[in-house]
Amino acid sequence: MRHVLLAAVISVASLAAQPDPSVCSITGHVFNSLTSAPVRKATVRLTARQDPISLSADTDAEGKFEFTALPPGTYRLSASRDGFDPGAPDTVVSLGPDSHITDATIRLKPFSVITGHVVDEDGEPVDRAQVLLFKVIYRDGTKRWVNRGASTTNDAGEYKVSNLRPGRYILQAVDPRPPADNRYGSPPAVFYPPSYYPNGISQQQASPIDVGLGAEVRGIDIHLSKMARPPAFHIRGKATGLPKDSQIMVLVRLRSVDGGPFSTDFVADPPDYRFALTTPAGQYTITAADQSSNDPTVYGTALLTVTGDLADLVLAMAPAPEISGRILLAESGNQVSLQSLQVELLDTFSHAHYAQCDAAGRFVFSAPFMPDDYTLRVLTVPDGFFVRDIRLGGQAISADHFEISVSGQLEIVLSSMAGRIIGSVHNADDRTFPSSSVTLIALDGKSRPSRTGVDNDGNFRFIGLRPGKYSLMAWEEVDDDLWQDPEFRKKYEDHATEVTVGARETQTAILRVISADEMK
Repeated sequence: MRHVLLAAVISVASLAAQPDPSVCSITGHVFNSLTSAPVRKATVRLTARQDPISLSADTDAEGKFEFTALPPGTYRLSASRDGFDPGAPDTVVSLGPDSHITDATIRLKPFSVITGHVVDEDGEPVDRAQVLLFKVIYRDGTKRWVNRGASTTNDAGEYKVSNLRPGRYILQAVDPRPPADNRYGSPPAVFYPPSYYPNGISQQQASPIDVGLGAEVRGIDIHLSKMARPPAFHIRGKATGLPKDSQIMVLVRLRSVDGGPFSTDFVADPPDYRFALTTPAGQYTITAADQSSNDPTVYGTALLTVTGDLADLVLAMAPAPEISGRILLAESGNQVSLQSLQVELLDTFSHAHYAQCDAAGRFVFSAPFMPDDYTLRVLTVPDGFFVRDIRLGGQAISADHFEISVSGQLEIVLSSMAGRIIGSVHNADDRTFPSSSVTLIALDGKSRPSRTGVDNDGNFRFIGLRPGKYSLMAWEEVDDDLWQDPEFRKKYEDHATEVTVGARETQTAILRVISADEMK
């Protein structure tokens, strides 16, 4: 009997020693995408698509991480570490029963840094100066400068702007010191205007700085210089056209047309809404808008050329423009649900307005608009369609750049003659390259630039294309604010593939990826 029990115990122990076929593991490394060096103390996160599984692990000195006791399934891996861009695409891993992956690789792109000093005209450091960073971006083919960070100098005049992605930047320094004011009843005779690197007082005078991946750009010193305060002129007037007995406040704003250092604001109060501004000679835009909400209901604007005092200026305010419209189909017989479409209008400050279409394609924006330049998008355009024409108030406009100054009707025409481009991305060894993206530029300029990701099999597609000729490029990594710049693309034009798409036609393209090493 004792022998039988012993045999049973041995049998159970033998079963326990066998590996559980449902237990899997993932081992891998995190590397610096620029230097291929291991990244230590990175946090690696693992999440499951099919189950609410969320785990994390830290990398060791060799950049190694490990996840164990995992059930079969599909997982996403991502990593983060100070000094590295967290926006890298997730690594997708599929595990079958008893799968043990040992070579999972995550590559983190290092952030860049700009450092320098702010000094005055004598070379003395300026303490507590504010340094503003502006990055050039391209949106729908239009160049813009947008704020992308700030820093403050220490007592040695040093500043450091970190966590930067590749791109083209300009810097501006603002002196915190009040100007010397030693004469009663008069404004200071000299002052330090804000200065763009190296010593310009407007964006047009700034010297752009090109920053590469993981770069440490040093010695970007900004020079502040005293400037004789130009003669100041007085602008006095009032805002008119507000509702009777209105109690709203009106913000009157004066801005230099050329982006110079002179600007001023004034809050005009009821009941007379008078304002008084002081500014040097120059060309300005003056605007007035009620401050009752984020979407003013009344506004006024004018262009001023200031060469002397202006008295009794009348800034006529009117109801803010209201926009409505309709989406139409160019070809008859198409069975399309227009009710699923949404129209977006985006102003120069990236403030978006949305309107939902009804079954007949009609739409109305609920809030009024401030006069500005706008970009239009039709969201969720049906497969096989593209936006052929747009009219505002009966006049043809470009979807990428048009002005709204008065109320009007939008007419958007969709055509079912769209084409498509499908294809794959390969590396120099002719292997598919999934960790990449593809950009598309319409050579006739009639369609906005577009970018799409490459799937796990190295394939991509562009749908809803206006018939015409396009240029395609595949990138291992490229800054989203830079690839639309024609000068930037020109450096890689030998990698471009041109494709002509006809109406309702599908074209195929095989692209070779532009590697990160080629862009260093």
